[in-house]
Amino acid sequence: MKKNGRRCHRRILAWIGALALFWGLAAGTFLAPEGSKRVLAAGGTPVSAHGQLSVSGTSLVDQYGQPFQIRGVSTHGLQWFSQYNNKEAYATLRDDWGANCVRLAMYTGENGYCNGNEAFMKDQVTRGVQYATELGMYAIIDWHILSDGNPQTYKVQAISFFSEMAGRYRDYNNVIYEICNEPNNCGWQDIKSYAVEVIGAIRAQDPDAVIIVGTPTWSQLGSQGHLYEPADDPITGYGNLMYAFHFYASEPAHNQWLTEKIGTAIGRGLPVFVSEFGLSEASGDGNVDLGKATEWLNRCDQYQVSYCAWSLSNDWRSSSLIKGGCGKTSGWSTDELTTAGNFIRDWYRNRAGQSGVQDDSVNNPEVKNLAEGITVSYQTHVQSYGWQEPVENGRMAGTSGQSKRLEAIKIQVAGNGNLGIRYRTHVQSYGWQGWASDGNLSGTEQQSKRLEAICIELTGADRDRYDVYYRVHAQSYGWLDWAKNGAEAGTEGLSKRLEGINIVIVPKGADPGVPTGNPFVSLYPGAVNYRTHVQSYGWQGWSCDGGMSGTEGQSKRLEGIELLLRWNIPGGIRYQTHVQTYGWQGWVSDGAMSGTEGQSKRLEGIRICLTGEAEQMYDVYYQVHAQSYGWLDWAKNGEMAGTSGLAKRLEGIRVRLVPKGDPAPGSTARPSIEG
Repeated sequence: MKKNGRRCHRRILAWIGALALFWGLAAGTFLAPEGSKRVLAAGGTPVSAHGQLSVSGTSLVDQYGQPFQIRGVSTHGLQWFSQYNNKEAYATLRDDWGANCVRLAMYTGENGYCNGNEAFMKDQVTRGVQYATELGMYAIIDWHILSDGNPQTYKVQAISFFSEMAGRYRDYNNVIYEICNEPNNCGWQDIKSYAVEVIGAIRAQDPDAVIIVGTPTWSQLGSQGHLYEPADDPITGYGNLMYAFHFYASEPAHNQWLTEKIGTAIGRGLPVFVSEFGLSEASGDGNVDLGKATEWLNRCDQYQVSYCAWSLSNDWRSSSLIKGGCGKTSGWSTDELTTAGNFIRDWYRNRAGQSGVQDDSVNNPEVKNLAEGITVSYQTHVQSYGWQEPVENGRMAGTSGQSKRLEAIKIQVAGNGNLGIRYRTHVQSYGWQGWASDGNLSGTEQQSKRLEAICIELTGADRDRYDVYYRVHAQSYGWLDWAKNGAEAGTEGLSKRLEGINIVIVPKGADPGVPTGNPFVSLYPGAVNYRTHVQSYGWQGWSCDGGMSGTEGQSKRLEGIELLLRWNIPGGIRYQTHVQTYGWQGWVSDGAMSGTEGQSKRLEGIRICLTGEAEQMYDVYYQVHAQSYGWLDWAKNGEMAGTSGLAKRLEGIRVRLVPKGDPAPGSTARPSIEG
């Protein structure tokens, strides 16, 4: 897909992309391979829907600035398994698996590009990019360092190669460059200096493509389990950079030392991209642990980290996705896939919103211990279709695989006159609505507003005799796990539509036999949530409940801040900042920015307080990391934290809510310093 211009044309591109998607949907132009089941809506492709990707803070975002997740499949070495580098194979991955990206593993060593096989390997890469482009998929060009270890070994060749590729694909909006797959037996300074030169060569041709940088110890974000050299010393001067992390779900050392790597790195402001993962051990062979694979991918999904599965081949190793005895190079049946292949296919299909034409696990889930004599019925208002017929006791209301938003819902119970039900929805643009109950409407009609989340709880004299469980199908995430008794289900702050819902009622304390671990995905998971705009890095991801936002030991100033309370805390939060040369700004509240952006002005002090009922329920404490002084003590309820008259920048901040009158989280002796 061509970029058709640079950043100054993005609004035109977005309009053209939306129009093209509309006409594509109307025409139904893309056909799945024979015998496969479509994941995408007719006429839609990943690139036509999302366009040019970029990096915002720690997130990969699409052309509309919305968080976007690559779910890709990596080829094996193109010198060994080039038969899978074909358009029909990638169409199968797109249409039957729900993948949106192909990673083209061009080995540098191992009889690869830098070992006398340059012409063949380059031809394979250009073929793969062309196939992906024709299918509307993203393509990662992977400079696959392995045995050569230190990327400096073939730096001259890498600069030449990526300069040529960036010149060739500068007007494409679907190409991503991975400039060193798995650096090993070398330090971050070797990798960083190599990366700076290669990035410079790419940027001379293509100023805005996403670039993935390998990290120490086979791309583990640092040279040991507890070290984060790329986060401590990131590459500066360039945008749209991400940093590679690789894991193998059955590798004992990865499960012992690496499970916190993604969250910690993102918390420190590093954009992470899992450009390769496998279900096997790190050798590519050995045990396949589906439980650990689920844990790892849930971890990625929690942070909306993109990932690419290894490998599209029928290699004898257990990480391969196709069985060794299968000679087909596209259109594989489930019997022709390995254990790893079937798991990845199922996982991607679920996340893409397709679980088969008729799948009882979606449309009538196997919930145990339904409450005898109790019926919960519900109907949804669906985009384009209007009100559907009511369904009951766990059947799906809404759609799956059609990209249609839920706009409203009505729920009621029968079978017990002392039992009722109430529910509230989070509506696009409007936020959380008030409670509706017993068959009344929650949401909107004829406003084209999506539902994004829902809470449901029982009412009436017998409410303590039962539990209500519910789950939702959310855009990009597929079926989330089940929520219970008023908890949130869906997403918050991500602009993702609800597409389907199941609801059941069971006797109090009965086990329905359903997963409950991840029913809700939010950018704002804590009681108090905050993010900062940091010098050189821009907006970081959200922190909460005492976690640090900003940096420590990097001499980077805070320039702006936003704060939000959790949706179900009554009241609000307001705050003001002291900005270099401007002094104290006016108070802002509830997610508005205080400070500046793009003006290189440091924050020097901050005041935070609560409003409404929250002020009566909680004390808000906050402490800052100030230049020259380090962490100061905790301020409280509108007191100043930071410095005054000393021209010292704030570098980090922590914020916590404490129940009214409870002890402070630490010393409160010296929250501020005045010159």
